[in-house]
Amino acid sequence: MAAISTTFGSGGAGLTPNKSAGVPDLATALRDAADDFAALKQATIAAPALLAFTDPPAAAEMALLRTLVNELRATLIAQAAVVIKTTKA
Repeated sequence: MAAISTTFGSGGAGLTPNKSAGVPDLATALRDAADDFAALKQATIAAPALLAFTDPPAAAEMALLRTLVNELRATLIAQAAVVIKTTKA
């Protein structure tokens, strides 16, 4: 996990390879950030198209709505399990 300080890059800190100018070095910070984005991408769902329901909704429409809500809930639970590797220090 890369803890990226608010002064990262200031005076060249962290910008040279092999941690010779501080920890984390730029490559480590970028790799950890890329891992974070990849994990979040896996946990993100595509937004469904807007649905037009009858008024009042028919039983089939209510069943579809229940399914969508349950899928959204499952996705949010999965997102909560994502481990973020980068932090602001």
